[in-house]
Amino acid sequence: MIVAAVIGILLVTFLAGLGRRKSLDTHTGWSIGNRGMSSLTTFFLQAGAIFTSFTFLGMSGLTVLGGVSATYLPAYLILGYIGMFLIGPVVWKLGKVFNYHTNADLVGHQYRSPLLGKLVALVSVVFFVPIVQVQIVGLGTMVSFATGEKSAGNASMVVATVLILLFVAYAGLRGVASAAYFKDVAMVVALLIVLFGVLVHFSGDWGGDGVMAAARDKLTVDSGTQTYGIIWFITSVIVSGIGLGGMTLPESWPAVLAANGSRAVSKNHVMLPLYTLATFIPIIIGFYAAGHITVGAGEENSAILSIAQDSLPGWLMGCVLIAGISCAIVPAAHCVLSIATLVSSNLIPSGTTNERRLLIGKTAAGVILLASLWLSLARPDLMANLYLLTYAGLAQLAPANILSCTRSTFINAKGLIAGLVVGELIVIGYTIADTTLWGMNNGIPALVANLVVMVIVSVVTGKAERPEFPDMPTHRTPVRTVAPVSPGAAGRLR
Repeated sequence: MIVAAVIGILLVTFLAGLGRRKSLDTHTGWSIGNRGMSSLTTFFLQAGAIFTSFTFLGMSGLTVLGGVSATYLPAYLILGYIGMFLIGPVVWKLGKVFNYHTNADLVGHQYRSPLLGKLVALVSVVFFVPIVQVQIVGLGTMVSFATGEKSAGNASMVVATVLILLFVAYAGLRGVASAAYFKDVAMVVALLIVLFGVLVHFSGDWGGDGVMAAARDKLTVDSGTQTYGIIWFITSVIVSGIGLGGMTLPESWPAVLAANGSRAVSKNHVMLPLYTLATFIPIIIGFYAAGHITVGAGEENSAILSIAQDSLPGWLMGCVLIAGISCAIVPAAHCVLSIATLVSSNLIPSGTTNERRLLIGKTAAGVILLASLWLSLARPDLMANLYLLTYAGLAQLAPANILSCTRSTFINAKGLIAGLVVGELIVIGYTIADTTLWGMNNGIPALVANLVVMVIVSVVTGKAERPEFPDMPTHRTPVRTVAPVSPGAAGRLR
C-alpha cells in the first residue's frame, strides 16, 4: 500500500508537469490558460470540483452519520448547475471583454468600487482556504489507513504539499487540467470497483436487498432541528446551491474564464448534471458500511476504505488508493491556484506589472499550501463541516456576483458592501457560538440579513453607477476586448 501511495502521488505530479506550456508563462496564461481551453478540457476541470477527497471519503462518512441526508450533495449540485448555465456564459463574455481574472475583478469593476473588489477577494480567500485543508486531510486519511500508521499519513501530506506547490508553480492551470483528465476518469472507475466489490462480497450475506433492512434507520431524514435533520437538509441544499449557482467558489472561475468560447461553458453545464449522478456511488457504499462494519466516532471518513479493504484483493485496493490520492491532489492544486489568482489580481496594488503578478501568485500559492498543511496537521476536522462552513460564508457573495451579470442599477456598491459585511459577521458569530437558528444552515439567516441590509442601504444612498454593459455576441461572433482592464484595477475604469 505504501508503494501504491507513492505511485499515486508521483503519477499525478508527472501528469500535471506534462501540461506546462512555455507560451503560457504569463499571469493570464498561468491562471486562466490564456482563455484558450477547449470544451472537453474545461469539462474535466469543472468535473474535478465534484470528485474531491470529500466525495470519495466524506460522502460515505456523512452517510454513516446522517444516512440519506448525504444526498444533499447531488441535490445542490444539480440546482447549482442550473444557475451556472444561466450566468456562466455571461461571465465568460464579460471576462473576455474586460479582461477579468476573478469574481472580484467582475464585481469591483461593474460597481466601480475598488473597496468592494478587495472585500470580495478577501472573503473568497478566507472562506475557501478550508477546502484546501479538506483535500490535504483526505490524502493523509487515505495513506494512514492504507499503511496503518498515522505518521505515514502525516508524511504523505508534507510530501504531497511540496509536490502540489511545484507543479502549480511550474504548469499553472494547464497542469491542473492535464492531471484532471486522469483523475476524473480514475475516480469514477475506482468508485465502481469498490461498489461492485462490496456487492459481490456481501451477496451471500444480505447483498443488494439486505442493505435496506440492515441500514433501515438511515433511509429517512429525521424531522426536527437536529444535525442532519430535515431542516438541515433543506437549508444546506439551498445555501450550497446558491453558492455554486452564483459562482461564489473561486475554483468555478478559472474553468469558465479559460474556455475558448461561451458555447463551451453552456455545453459543460448541460453535461455536468449527468456526471453528477456518480456521486450516488459513495452514498450507496456508505449505506453498506453503516449496516455491516463498526465505525468508531471520528473515523467516519475511513468507512469507505474499511469496507473496500474487506471486499477487494490487495492489488485492486492499491488501484483504488491511487485514484483516491489523485482525487485529493488535483482539486487541492485547483483550489490553491484559484486563491493565489485572487491574491495576485486583487489584493496587491493595481499598478503591479504582469510579471510581478505572476511571481506574487506563485508565492501566494506556497503560503496558502503551507498554512493549509499546518491546519491539516494541527486541527483536522470532519470534512462535511468544513464544506458547509465554506458554502455558508461564500454564499454571501452570490448577490454581488449575480447582480454584476445584469444591467441593474437599483443596488449599489455601498449596499453590497454593507450586506456582505453583515452576512459574514452572522456566519462567523453562529460558527464561533457553535449554534444554529432553528437547526438551519447558518448561511440562510446570514443571507436573509445580507439581502435586507443591501436593499435598505441602496435605497438610502441611491442608484449604482455602472459601466456600459457590452452587447453579448453569439458564439459565432468574435469577441473584441473593447476596454482592457488589468487585474486588480476593479472600479477604476470610467
